[in-house]
Amino acid sequence: MTAARREHLAESSRTPAASAANEFVEIRNDPLKGRGIFARVPIAAATLVEAAPVIVVPATQCTLLDRTILHDYYFRWDDDAGVGGGRGAVALGLVSLCNHSKRPRARVRRNEVQQTLDLIALATIAAGEEVTIDYNCPLWFAPQE
Repeated sequence: MTAARREHLAESSRTPAASAANEFVEIRNDPLKGRGIFARVPIAAATLVEAAPVIVVPATQCTLLDRTILHDYYFRWDDDAGVGGGRGAVALGLVSLCNHSKRPRARVRRNEVQQTLDLIALATIAAGEEVTIDYNCPLWFAPQE
């Protein structure tokens, strides 16, 4: 290994990882809710904020996920499975960190063709505002509005 390569590797290990963000949103901490997704710039209604790729989890494995920390972060993939049934989807993107609101600023749309969960703004979201979604399920926590 060359000296230049060793120096580059040493430098890259000291450089903080790129902020988890895209052109529209970034991760920030909310004092009441913890991590959440916030608008970096104004986002117009109907904007596709993120198309998060997913790993579709077989229904038989969702009960295993329910016993892990991932319970709080994965989505139901099937519409017609009823409560507690059907496949799940682990999103590999920022949508997993969206906090719940009864008055959400965005919604999640399942895109079966692209195998993504699409985060779409419901109304204009001002820069600095949190991008929230309605979890559309029984909540396992006390919501903080």
